[in-house]
Amino acid sequence: MTTDTLSLTINRHFDAPPEQVFDAWLGKAWGEWIGPRDIRGEVTALEPKVGGQYRIRMHKPDGTTLAVGGVYREIVRPSKLVFTWVWEEGQTDTLITLTFRKAGHGTDMTIRHEGFADADRRDRHNSGWTSSFEKLAERLAREGV
Repeated sequence: MTTDTLSLTINRHFDAPPEQVFDAWLGKAWGEWIGPRDIRGEVTALEPKVGGQYRIRMHKPDGTTLAVGGVYREIVRPSKLVFTWVWEEGQTDTLITLTFRKAGHGTDMTIRHEGFADADRRDRHNSGWTSSFEKLAERLAREGV
């Protein structure tokens, strides 16, 4: 496999300004939209500064819980956010780079998630991110501008 097969890139437009979309990644409300529809997220640690850590518990309908966390590497409000992403069940660190660009009255956001151990993990994250972004779009619409 090439490195490109072990990363994913998703582009998504949101009907909200870049500051609002950017801030959605750095607040406790992150837990409300992260993960697939049947997941209830809970932000248990959040230090939104370079070198700061975050941790999110994801509660599944069957009662099991998964946890993911990482370290912020770059924060440039409202245009770029870079952080590590590692599941606590022993997977290797992956890296997320988010960019936010004003597009009309909204925001074009790109996520590049790289460093997956295999294509299956990449594809499951692609599905999870896609679902998360649908939930984020709904949240941003409720918040209004």
